[in-house]
Amino acid sequence: MMHRLRWFGHVERKDEEDWVNRCTGLQVSGVRRKGRPRKTWAEVVEEDMEELGLDGEDAQDRAFWKRAICGDTG
Repeated sequence: MMHRLRWFGHVERKDEEDWVNRCTGLQVSGVRRKGRPRKTWAEVVEEDMEELGLDGEDAQDRAFWKRAICGDTG
């Protein structure tokens, strides 16, 4: 969970024009397999943030975000 949220914070702080940030909203075309669809990365990150009581806006404050997800004091 910590690594996922670290990456999320990194991407959230990037410029809107950055290719990594643009890729977060991509829709992949094709046919899904039978059965329950797998959770997306965004759904899992949302659950992680909810578990820790965080909001996407919190990622803009790098020091707060690090303390919140890592438990670091610095």
